[in-house]
Amino acid sequence: MNTRKLIFTLSLILFAFPVSAQVNDPKYKDYFLMGRFGEVCTMCEIIVLCEHGEVIPNYESIPGSGTFTLYHIQTRTFWSQVSTIWEWFVKNFSEATLAAKGHTRPVYRYVVTENQWAEQEILQARIILEPGRLEFGEHTIDRVEQSWLDNSSGEQLGYCQRLPLWDSLEQINAQTKGDSQ
Repeated sequence: MNTRKLIFTLSLILFAFPVSAQVNDPKYKDYFLMGRFGEVCTMCEIIVLCEHGEVIPNYESIPGSGTFTLYHIQTRTFWSQVSTIWEWFVKNFSEATLAAKGHTRPVYRYVVTENQWAEQEILQARIILEPGRLEFGEHTIDRVEQSWLDNSSGEQLGYCQRLPLWDSLEQINAQTKGDSQ
């Protein structure tokens, strides 16, 4: 008898609420790095290019010359992915908590100054919806305006854009590890 009650209760919890593993509210649809299925997926990698200037960059791939910063946002770590189970339950009661808390991921940063690539730095990125921000240590990307900000001064440094993943990874590998050909 108790087993039936337990199964009924679990079924009610699982099927009475909308099923979604992440925040997918239409009010965030125009945010930088939002997909049609919601927030950046747990297993997705992303390459973002940020550069100083007054306009949003519009490159088809990593530029062959110039000064810019690349952020290679990694997939969520094992424990961060495990936490998505908890997030799924929380989301069924309140998206606001997840939108404000966000989640963290490892990110590789490459600073390119006048065509000279500095060594890769490993940071923690925090991806947040309320307010819409991507935090990378001393820099932040405003997800509404795509502006690149200095955290200590609040000054706008420039703008950012997403780049195609596979081509960017090939270029990064060629620049940081040398051509294997």
